[in-house]
Amino acid sequence: MLLINLVSLYLISMVVSSIYWAVHIRTLNGSSFARTMLLLCLAVCFYILGYTLELNSSEPHQILFWNMVEYIGIPFVSALWLTTGLQYTGHFHRYKKILFAAIFIIPIITMLLRFTNSYHHLYFTSLKFMDEYGILTLVKTPGPWMFVQLVHSMSMILLTMALFVHDSVKSEVKQKGKIILTIIASVFAVLGLIFTYLKPFGLTIDYMACFLPIPCIMVILAIARYDFLETKSIARSRVFEASSDAILLVNRRYNVLDYNKSAKQLFEQIHINMADGSLAGLFRSVPDLLEGLKKPETSVVKLRINEQERYYDITTKNIDHHKVPSGWIKTIRDVTEIYQLNDEFKKLAMTDELSALHNRRAFIHMGQKRIAQVSHCEEPLHLVMMDLDHFKNVNDQYGHPAGDLVIREFGRMLKAHFSPDSLIARLGGEEFAVLQTGFSDLEIEQSLHILLKQIEQHPYKYRSHQFYVTVSMGLTKRLADQTLESMMRRADKALYVSKDQGRNRITVL
Repeated sequence: MLLINLVSLYLISMVVSSIYWAVHIRTLNGSSFARTMLLLCLAVCFYILGYTLELNSSEPHQILFWNMVEYIGIPFVSALWLTTGLQYTGHFHRYKKILFAAIFIIPIITMLLRFTNSYHHLYFTSLKFMDEYGILTLVKTPGPWMFVQLVHSMSMILLTMALFVHDSVKSEVKQKGKIILTIIASVFAVLGLIFTYLKPFGLTIDYMACFLPIPCIMVILAIARYDFLETKSIARSRVFEASSDAILLVNRRYNVLDYNKSAKQLFEQIHINMADGSLAGLFRSVPDLLEGLKKPETSVVKLRINEQERYYDITTKNIDHHKVPSGWIKTIRDVTEIYQLNDEFKKLAMTDELSALHNRRAFIHMGQKRIAQVSHCEEPLHLVMMDLDHFKNVNDQYGHPAGDLVIREFGRMLKAHFSPDSLIARLGGEEFAVLQTGFSDLEIEQSLHILLKQIEQHPYKYRSHQFYVTVSMGLTKRLADQTLESMMRRADKALYVSKDQGRNRITVL
């Protein structure tokens, strides 16, 4: 009787411990890994609590009832243990449906066969009661399916041990403590199965119920001590809960252990269904984002969200445990407005506000690039310098607002006339320049003559006044090894020839 009391006390303490770990893990994390750990702890609770009450029952019908309660948990303990190992090492999501079927079909059948055993006796051939040390004990004769469940449970336990050992050995950071704990845990589980069926001490107690809590707690402690719980508690305390940025917690094998609501909302917009798994598996459809997440340094990626291009800054923070790297916190921040402002500032710095054309700085910068490009392919390049005729008279006669009107409309006319890839700029005052590639001398001259006529015939209307403005042009073609500066000087000479010869004309040099 004393032995039964001691065993019952031990089993109840293990139930309390399992419940504590289940609640603790679920509080720290909401991932599927944590949910599986929770289910494993609950399965152990059903098993141990059922067996404890079976030991302490004195009526046959009570013993049979609590024995069936045990089988809500017994078949699933080893299956959930293997599932936990597969999720922790990142293998479960790769073949999720196949693995789920392979792991859980036999436990489900086992539970159903145990509940209906009185109709077929496939799980227990017979059930009888005997008095052992003053305690009414259930004696079970194994049926054929019980051996199937035994082989399945043993396989699950050994596979889990192999997974944890392989993962620890393969890891760049060798953690001998975790290897030792997981091996010892698996040995205890195997011994529990063996002792339950061999009953080496002549007792009819369920050795597996006594052994099982030890390996479960050891595996949890191994993960808690060396990876999972420590990493997640640090991450949550720092940034997870209150951040509006998308945050991922990634372990050393680039598996996603956790993510916040902002991350889920962001990735739903690019049609990624967030779940625990490898970065490569989750983000294979967005290679730029995947590459950015794998980089240890800060990077910026461009994503298309709701038909708009948005920019995201990805930063990485290491999570170390006693100088041993445990994983990374990946923070994804929307920096679109900053990029748009930068683009706007760049555009303003390179654009003439009045004419909406490029300014002198942009013309020099982009023109030099055009020179470098045509130097390799020997493509023809022409430069036109333009100057509005008697522009000072417009300002003097009608006022500066009229002059501004001329500059704006002249800029629009240049944009409408020249091809989109032409480099058009206002160099200052009433002086303009156009750089064109890919046209013959004849094509350029014909085009400029058409433009000259259009400008000459274009009426400018300011208040009650209507007036006309002509333009003088100087055209030159790039010679071998000629720089942009020398082309501008040559075109400028041609321009002044046009002015000296009466304006409103084109001179070619």
